[in-house]
Amino acid sequence: MSTTIDVYPGDDVMPLVEETRTRAQELFQGLLDRRGVRSTIEVTAFYDRPGESIRHVGPDARWAVGLDLGFGYWIDGVWNSSSWPSCYEWDDDVLTAEDVEVNPGGVSPDLVGRRWIAEPLSRVVSADRLARILRRDHFWREYRSAAGHAVASTGYGLVAAALAEATGGVVASWDSAFDVEHNGESAEQFLTWWGDQQVDFYGEALFRGTGRVHD
Repeated sequence: MSTTIDVYPGDDVMPLVEETRTRAQELFQGLLDRRGVRSTIEVTAFYDRPGESIRHVGPDARWAVGLDLGFGYWIDGVWNSSSWPSCYEWDDDVLTAEDVEVNPGGVSPDLVGRRWIAEPLSRVVSADRLARILRRDHFWREYRSAAGHAVASTGYGLVAAALAEATGGVVASWDSAFDVEHNGESAEQFLTWWGDQQVDFYGEALFRGTGRVHD
């Protein structure tokens, strides 16, 4: 199935897309080099607009709410697969007194009126970091297609890590991109295991240049 990784920023900074792209590429190449996979990875960022020709994102473009992009992954100069990061504005889905009543002991009354992520994140992040996250009016969601290739299925986590790193944020997945015990991790924590776990799961051969592979 398709899965997503959310990034909840702790700062208001909107990074340049180019900064996200280059950092994700750096993280991916570092992973391959560390694992002895003799491939060159290139990450590209392009606008995901139905009916339009592919147009790459310029060096001065910043992330903004409503910006839907594709990140392409190229192995040894050959396109392999893509993932789909977007920046969203938070809606008005907040915890209510009724949520507390139907889950006694599981939802603190102090969280009433806060976004729904406050309850699960309150268990794993500091009160200060949670307060900073809840003050932000946007978040990112990185998506990879169902049965996506190993490269995109690794890269989308590295894109999420690059965004979390740049914004003092945390990562989470509510549809099993990874175990819930990792929800609320910083980029630094996430990067200690994500890439190696993916390579171990898929096998190093799928990260070598073997020709074009469709999503």
